[in-house]
Amino acid sequence: MKCKKCGRPASIKLVVYNLKLCDKHFLEFIESRVENAIKKFKMFTRKDRILVAVSGGKDSMVLWYILVKLGYNADGLFIKLGHDYQVSPAYEKVKKLSDMLNRPLIIEDATEYLYGLSTFEAAKILRRPACSFCGMVKRYLMNKAAVENDYDVLVTGHNLDDEATVLLGNILHWQTGYITRSYPVLEKTHEKFVKKAKPLVLNYEEHIKLYAKKRGIDFLPTSCPFSLGATSKIYKNIIRQLEDEQRGITLSFYLGYLREKENIFKIEENTPQLHSCEVCGYPTTAKVCSFCRSRRRLQEKLERKNSI
Repeated sequence: MKCKKCGRPASIKLVVYNLKLCDKHFLEFIESRVENAIKKFKMFTRKDRILVAVSGGKDSMVLWYILVKLGYNADGLFIKLGHDYQVSPAYEKVKKLSDMLNRPLIIEDATEYLYGLSTFEAAKILRRPACSFCGMVKRYLMNKAAVENDYDVLVTGHNLDDEATVLLGNILHWQTGYITRSYPVLEKTHEKFVKKAKPLVLNYEEHIKLYAKKRGIDFLPTSCPFSLGATSKIYKNIIRQLEDEQRGITLSFYLGYLREKENIFKIEENTPQLHSCEVCGYPTTAKVCSFCRSRRRLQEKLERKNSI
């Protein structure tokens, strides 16, 4: 088996692309697909200040590494979602990568906003699903950190499998608002709403994992324990089963959606307007954003609990 690029012995066979590659050209192939996504969807340029949300998982770690390697001005953001003993393994890996890349790392501590509680503890008190609550907190703090530190773009490590999974779930439930607005780039629509982008959308999850191992990037091997019962896991398993039966179907499904969505799904004319939260000033469609409403409810519940 020979590498299609150089003719030397190939070490990797990418069935979905009908490619046999050596390690060197496999790494370059993954990096080129990130560059292609950035250019195809006009995500950002090398003049932009980019903030990468880094969790310690393979996707965000690989993304940060590749962006810096490609010459982009990319710094890291780590959000502490729990207490020190819960987050230390993830933080250690992110800090290690930050040092290796010689790039700044911003730390946001969610417990400081949740009265000393982890997102899981706060969600339990509020009787909200841990995943959705945690996601809301992360989105708020990521945007806040990017705005306050004057970044042009916030990027996340969502890969092709992630985006196809979300798309499948939205179609199965006919969430037309999410379907029509779904895109690898979310433009700035408010003075305190930074542009968002997903440069890994053209890369399969399994290839990103292999890239991390080939580059020697140390990442957390497990996913969040609170996501085990999430509905998205079911949809991701379906996507993977389809991919096993029809190699390339995930990429075809997602790119086909991006190509045809305006022809198939009518773009909503009455998209909710963003305005400033009366409490924090960050964008919301209501008078008070969900983050501030949650904090207020959490404070009230803690006060009642302490008064008993």
